[in-house]
This record gives sequence, structure tokens and C-alpha cells, in this order.
Amino acid sequence: MSVANRLRFVALLFLAGGLVAFFYVFRISGWERVDGGARFLIPDTDGKQFVKAEILPLLGQYGGIAIGLSVVLLIFAQIAAMRQRRATAEGRPQPQPARMRPLRFIALVVLSTVIGCGLTIGYRWYDYVANAASPYDEIGIDINSRLPEPLRAWGCSRLKERFARAIPPYGCSDASGRAWR
Repeated sequence: MSVANRLRFVALLFLAGGLVAFFYVFRISGWERVDGGARFLIPDTDGKQFVKAEILPLLGQYGGIAIGLSVVLLIFAQIAAMRQRRATAEGRPQPQPARMRPLRFIALVVLSTVIGCGLTIGYRWYDYVANAASPYDEIGIDINSRLPEPLRAWGCSRLKERFARAIPPYGCSDASGRAWR
């Protein structure tokens, strides 16, 4: 299998996963909040079927990331296919797939995992400070309280702008715990 076809196959897997996630989110977009907003009731089922509230934004986020990755992989597949066609038209031998040493492959996997986790956590933190409905989101507070001081100060100032009358969350309060820093 050529490099272009391998990239296309992986891109189709990402695209299918992203579309499934988006379909699931849109399927329950006619939701009804239950238990004070902790769960959603899927309206078009005969039996009562519940979904936790936290899964909807995550599915939307990961579905979008998966679809974006599939588009990028399809672009790289087209570039690889064009290089192969150009080499064939010029009479050169087709480029062979590069063989990677195991240590380099492991380093690449670890690096891409760290970058992916960093982007996911960074997006989740930014979504918390810029778009959260409440300053008391547990995951957002946890991420914000562990960030370096300049990023935490920026996040706390954004939260203070949006929720000036609320008690500040952990990491954004002064020594008394009742006032914003």
C-alpha cells in the first residue's frame, strides 16, 4: 500500500469517528435537562435514556478535532500522490517509504501525544475562562490552579470580568478565599 493510500485510510478513520461524535451530539440536541442539569434525556427514544452533561461538549470538541485531522491527512495524501505521479512521469523510480528507526518512532509518538494532550488541555482551559456558564467548573478550576502564574492571572482576570459578583474559584481568590486577587 502506498503512502498516499495509507494516509487516506487513516484520514477516513478520523473522519468516520468525528462524524459519529457529531451525529451523537446532534441526535441529542433536543435534550431535556434532568437532575438539575447533570444529565440529559434523549427525547426520541421509547425508554428513558440518559446521558451525562459533560460528554456533549467533549464529543463536540473531539469530533471537530478528528474531522480537522482527517482534512489535514487528506491534504498530505494528495501531496504524496502528486509526488508519486511526478516521479513516474519523469521516469524516476517511485520514492520508497522512509524507514524510521524504533527510537525515533517512539520519540515521535511521545512528542505527538504530548502536543495533542497539551492542545486538548489548553483548549479546555481557554473554554473554561472564556465561555463557561459558571466559574465553578471542577475541571477548569483544576487546570487553572495548576498553570504558571502569568497564565493563571490572565485566566482569573477573564473570570473576574465575567463573574464579578461571584465568590472566586480556587486559584483566583486572595488569602481570605472570599475576594478576587
